[in-house]
Amino acid sequence: MLEASKTKALLSLLEDSEQEVWQAAYAALAALPYSDTEALQNHLYESTDLHETQSRLEKCIVDIRISHFGDQIINWKNKGGVNLLEALVYICQFRYPDVSEAEIIEQIETLRLDAWLEFHYDLTAFEKVKILNYILFQLHGFRGNEENFLHHDNSFINKVLQSKKGNPISLSIVYMLVAQRLNIPVYGINLPKHFIMAYVEDEETNNLEGFNDKPSIGSEAKGDIIFYINAYNGGGVFNQEQLQGILKEMELEEKPEFMQPCSNADIVLRVLMNLHNSYSVAEKYEAEFIDRIVQKYKEN
Repeated sequence: MLEASKTKALLSLLEDSEQEVWQAAYAALAALPYSDTEALQNHLYESTDLHETQSRLEKCIVDIRISHFGDQIINWKNKGGVNLLEALVYICQFRYPDVSEAEIIEQIETLRLDAWLEFHYDLTAFEKVKILNYILFQLHGFRGNEENFLHHDNSFINKVLQSKKGNPISLSIVYMLVAQRLNIPVYGINLPKHFIMAYVEDEETNNLEGFNDKPSIGSEAKGDIIFYINAYNGGGVFNQEQLQGILKEMELEEKPEFMQPCSNADIVLRVLMNLHNSYSVAEKYEAEFIDRIVQKYKEN
């Protein structure tokens, strides 16, 4: 942490008309720890400086925030990437720093409980998915955000839960988080251009006797795929032969990674890349910060 007087001096230099001067001040401020962002934010609110200077400071605060939570994501990956929701909350905090994991869990639990009330002990895999589809897409109204498919909020789970709209991967994530908390073995498939899911045959989850015994099933899929699920079209179910037809239409090879469950780390990378693409298309400065995180994430 810099002393208040030094911070004030750097903020003053941020107003300088000489590019070399204000950029040096920006670099020094951007190197501050995340704990200093509150003070910078207060200065931003209280400032009567020129709009250009305010924009520089705002960008600097976003730079610090994304770097901080980006490092948390990379640490999460290096520790095994078990809790998917943890990393998704860090991504939310790029833009919405006050979002907490507890409040997201509360919303997921509401969806889980609604599904749980519909379950009984002798359901088939297809019947379980049919109930999940009804709860998520009919009762709660989740759907694809076709109007703003590339909007950055489609990558923030807090906004997806709030708006009930998202892209293929964000809707799949909500689906998986609810399903796995019911001990239902649904996992992500990292299909290019369109993220989907797979229902995996798992001896530990063949019946519902223990489906409320633990907060979620393991993060790694174990067993053969029974069928695939498309969250973006309301939970449509299809088989391997149909997936092979989709790959052919997309002119893609039948690679294992396009047909087998992926890791939580792969899901998070896909979300980060979608977010980067969203900001890039909108020509937002956040794109350069997200790109740094993506590259660092790939290297670790």
